[in-house]
Amino acid sequence: MPLCLPTYVVIDASSSMKEHEAVLNATLARLHYNLATNPRVSEFARVCVVAFSTDVHVVIPMSDMEQVPAMPEVICGGRTEYGKTFDRVRECIQQDVSNLKAQHLEVLRPAIFFLTDGGPTDAHWQDSFRKLVDRDWSRHPHVIAYGFGAAKRDVLEKVATKALFIADGSDTESALSGAITALLNTLIASSAAGTMNIPTNVNGFTYVPVTQEFVD
Repeated sequence: MPLCLPTYVVIDASSSMKEHEAVLNATLARLHYNLATNPRVSEFARVCVVAFSTDVHVVIPMSDMEQVPAMPEVICGGRTEYGKTFDRVRECIQQDVSNLKAQHLEVLRPAIFFLTDGGPTDAHWQDSFRKLVDRDWSRHPHVIAYGFGAAKRDVLEKVATKALFIADGSDTESALSGAITALLNTLIASSAAGTMNIPTNVNGFTYVPVTQEFVD
C-alpha cells in the first residue's frame, strides 16, 4: 500500500500576527505551490492547514495539495488559544486517519507543525495537549514546534515532542518564511525516506533537542 503522512500545519493567526498578515498569506501560498507542483511529496504528505486565534479555523481540510486550487486567505486577530486548537486538531486526526485508511493508504503517525509568535492566553491548555499526545491513543501525533516573535521557549518545550526550533533573533516575517521552508524541506526529506525525517539545520533558528517521551 502507498505510504501517507497526515500533516497538520497549525499556525498562529492571533492579533500579534495582524501586521504580518500579508506575509503570512504569501508564505502559505508558497507552501501550497511547492507542494502542489511536487506530486511525489503531495501524494505522500496529505496536508491540513489550521489557523488559530480566539477561534480555530480549518483553512484546508486534509488534502492532496495537488488537488487544491489555491490557499484560502487567513485573517489574523484575537487571542492565542492553545487548548481549543489542540482539541480541534485531535478531532481532525481521528477522522482523517480513518478516511485515509479507507483509501487503502498505509498511514504513518501524524505530524503537527506548530508555528507561533506568542504564548497561550488560555490557562488550562495543557489538559487538551495531554489528550492529544496521550500514548494510549493509537493516533497520537508527533509535534514539531517553531517559535518566533514573543514565543517562549519554556512553553514550547512543553509542546514539542519531536523537534523544537526557536528563532535566533530574526524578525517575525523572516522567521515565518524560514519555518515554512523548513517544514517543506522536512516533507521532501520524509517523502524520500518513507518515514519522518526532520533536517535540524534551519536558517534563522536554533534547534533545541527534545527530551519528552510522548511518542514512539
